[in-house]
Parts: sequence; C-alpha cells; structure tokens
Amino acid sequence: MFDAVEVSELQSKVTVRVIDDDEDFLKSLGLLLQMTGWKVRTYLSAKDFLAFEDFSAPGCIILDLRMPEMTGLELQRRLVSNNQNNLPIIFLTGHGDVESAVYTLKHGAFDFLQKPINPLVLNKTVEEACRKNLASVLATNLKNSAINKYRTLTPREKEIFLLTAKGRSNKEICEILNIALPTVKMHRANAFDKLDVHSSIEALKMYESLGISGEKDAL
Repeated sequence: MFDAVEVSELQSKVTVRVIDDDEDFLKSLGLLLQMTGWKVRTYLSAKDFLAFEDFSAPGCIILDLRMPEMTGLELQRRLVSNNQNNLPIIFLTGHGDVESAVYTLKHGAFDFLQKPINPLVLNKTVEEACRKNLASVLATNLKNSAINKYRTLTPREKEIFLLTAKGRSNKEICEILNIALPTVKMHRANAFDKLDVHSSIEALKMYESLGISGEKDAL
C-alpha cells in the first residue's frame, strides 16, 4: 500500500474521466472521487467524451457498459482502433455478464466492476490504473527526451557513444575507428555532455532506452 504522500502526489498529476448516462449516479460518483482527492471530469455520453476530452492528462477512464447512441464497448473499440489514447479503462456497470467482462478485459480494459461498488475497492482500482498510466507516460516521455538528445549528436559522436555504451574502451574505439585517442576522448566528452550522461553505465542505460539494434544510427 502506498502512503498518503505518494497518493497525494499521484492525484495531483492525473485526471479520472467518468462516463455514464445516469446523471444522478454520474454526479454522486464524481463527488465521491473528488472527496477522496481525485481530479474528475464527467460525461453523460461517449460522444460527449470524444467531443470534449483532450486526453492530455494521464489518468484513467471509468466507463459504463450500456449507454444510448454509443455503448461502452463501442467506445472501447473506437479508442483502441484509432490508437487515440492509452488511458486504462475501468468498466463500472450494473448490467455486467461474464461474456462482456471477458470481452472488455481481452481487449485491454484494466478492470471490470459491478454496481453497486464498494468505494474502497473503486478507489484502490482507480489508484492502480492511474499509477500504471502515469508510469507509462513518464517512461515514454523519458524515451522521447533521450531520442531527441541522441539526434543532436554528430555522426562521429554517435559512433563513439554507441561503442562506449557497448563496453568498448577508448583504446579499443581508437583501433575500431582508426582515429587518435585525443579525438576519441573529445567526441566521447561531447556526446556525454549532450546526452547528460556521466559514465559508461549511464551510457548503456540510455542506449538500452533508445532501442537501437546496431552500432549504426537507427534513429
């Protein structure tokens, strides 16, 4: 269990979206989540959600199954097929059945819960979903930042960085590239400075995060 400080920090960085066509239930659920510290946006229909949600904040979606015009299943399929967002979906419905639950989970839903829901169970599920999504977003941002930094390197700096990340010493790099030791040291220092790494171990970690398969520039 995460302590209150960690949960509070999580809640400050995420938004919970609730979609349900029952207006009274939507208001009460939104209020319940807000009282436990979550930032909440509510929608009476899937169409309103698609029209007005900007998807910018990490978090999760709490989604009803049966709704007019566009059901929860149809919205899930729409989001997945369009690759529109990676927000975890928690289905919360009073009309659940095994077939629907299996289908939604098979297609990537985070969880499938039945109304009426124990507030403690809901809060824990929301926390787990938001924590997972925030971690995914931060990892993606970190990778994108690393890629952008890597692209600022010159071709020679990339060569030397990749060889360094693979454990080659400066002398070995001299022999592989047939260049002088001071040249290797200069380009290595420049690459490390641009990438904000300070050791071969940090270079290896960045190399792994970049997903480069060979010693040539793949980005």
